[in-house]
Amino acid sequence: MVAVTVIASTSLSLVQPWVMGFLLVNGVLLQKNLTMLPLVIFVLGGAYIAKELTGYLQQYVTTVLSQRILHALRYDLFQNLEYLPVRFFDDKRAGELVSRIISDTEEVNQVITSAISDLGADLVMVASVFVILFYVNTGLAELVIPVVLTLTITVNVFKKRLKFASKRIREAIGDLAGRTVETISGIRVVKSFSMERQEAKKFEAQSLGIFRSKVRLAMLSQLYSSSIALVTASTVLIVIGFGAPSVVSGSLTVGALVAFLAYLDRLFKPIVDLSKANVDVARATAAGERIFEVMDAGAEPMDLQTGIDPQNIKGEIEFERVFFGYDDSKGVLRNFSLNVRAGQTVAVVGRSGAGKTTLVNLLLRFYEPSSGRISIDRYPIDEWKLNSLRKTIALVPQDPLLFSGTIRENIAYGKVGATDLEIMEAARAANAHDFISSLTGGYDAEIGERGVKLSGGQRQRIAIARALLKNPSILIFDEATSNVDSESEVLIQEALGRLAGEQTIIIIAHRFSTVMHADKIVVLEDGGIVETGEHEELLRRRGIYSRLYEAQFGTK
Repeated sequence: MVAVTVIASTSLSLVQPWVMGFLLVNGVLLQKNLTMLPLVIFVLGGAYIAKELTGYLQQYVTTVLSQRILHALRYDLFQNLEYLPVRFFDDKRAGELVSRIISDTEEVNQVITSAISDLGADLVMVASVFVILFYVNTGLAELVIPVVLTLTITVNVFKKRLKFASKRIREAIGDLAGRTVETISGIRVVKSFSMERQEAKKFEAQSLGIFRSKVRLAMLSQLYSSSIALVTASTVLIVIGFGAPSVVSGSLTVGALVAFLAYLDRLFKPIVDLSKANVDVARATAAGERIFEVMDAGAEPMDLQTGIDPQNIKGEIEFERVFFGYDDSKGVLRNFSLNVRAGQTVAVVGRSGAGKTTLVNLLLRFYEPSSGRISIDRYPIDEWKLNSLRKTIALVPQDPLLFSGTIRENIAYGKVGATDLEIMEAARAANAHDFISSLTGGYDAEIGERGVKLSGGQRQRIAIARALLKNPSILIFDEATSNVDSESEVLIQEALGRLAGEQTIIIIAHRFSTVMHADKIVVLEDGGIVETGEHEELLRRRGIYSRLYEAQFGTK
């Protein structure tokens, strides 16, 4: 459909110079024959009307098609981003990735839109006009050929410089988006330190950098366009210089020269547009490289056909001689082995950097161990389908992320299609039902972005309810009580007490009041287990656990 409208619109544009030159000038004006004038007016008027109608249809079809492409590109990019491994995000800023999804895709789509409509029309116009020029006058048409060669050289001279400048700008815009998201997300910290002015200065410096880069790109683009314009203008002068004597000598009619110059204008406009499109292509190429960095990154194998999908998982966990480091310089876990029985509550304690959270990252396969094996119910987790593995485990992190929306929606995130009864039961199990019921709107209360309308303890209990609704075999609390008040901690501990024995529970904590009732406490130091046992047993040993306990409570 697009091709039909492009060809129709272009063909109608080619009718007008022919009618003006050969019918109006030669047939009416020079012959002083007014009998042909109504025909000229009718043909020209009809051509103008038909051209606008086909142009309207072309714009509609092009817009629908380009927006479908933009939607598909953004969706595929977002979906691919979701399935990338956690390691990909370690050195990426959220705002910079948002810039790729929103801004870079728009840049690419603009060029795609141009390619669908304008580029196609321009190419058809250039090819058609060349044929007509040679038909009108071969000698004058041959003078135009060097123009095409000159334009080709000019395009190649500017192409690399335009692409490089455009890529620098796209990267700078991504960095600015990253800083903006970072500042807004941490606005409470910014305000508490009275750093508004300093953050504004940093933003200004980056924004001015983009400003200067865009000015340089604009000047380069204008120099490019001006070079093209000078080449095309010189061609008009050459055609007039050779064509006028031919008219005087009688070898060329006035109408033919008028038509030739009109068609020459039809030739130059698409050539100039095509040259400007080279600037757009350079920008889109830079944006496309940033997009394909995400698209080409290896996604997690969520549903490998060869992956296993064990049923009726009890929750036994085994780490066997596991080695892992976030980089090659230092191992966080070294020759690490641990067995957790099904239904057991195991607490993991240790100093910062001992490797506690790393256990969670490996168990959920956010990262892969360098060596060793991790298994659940004796099934190696690297043989599981990732979807199946992560459905078996629920994580309550230290700073739980709640989404904008209602409490009901956030709890229901743990199970697609959850009923109201299931949501309330999960909230009761997490000791969250009472405070939810006291809120205006209850379960339908809006909690704001990241749950800012709730206290830390309330957010944590919503996160626990969300995890419980998932009904996992293994439940992990990663410093889940570290940022809550004493009352919230007691309520969370009560919830944990009710869950004991029903699910395998792993508690990572530095608050000993949270871990002292665990079936087994594991003490990590320098990537390995240095102590294991129950609370009272470890205190009697007077080892690292005892010293950490005394340091926290100030007792001996």
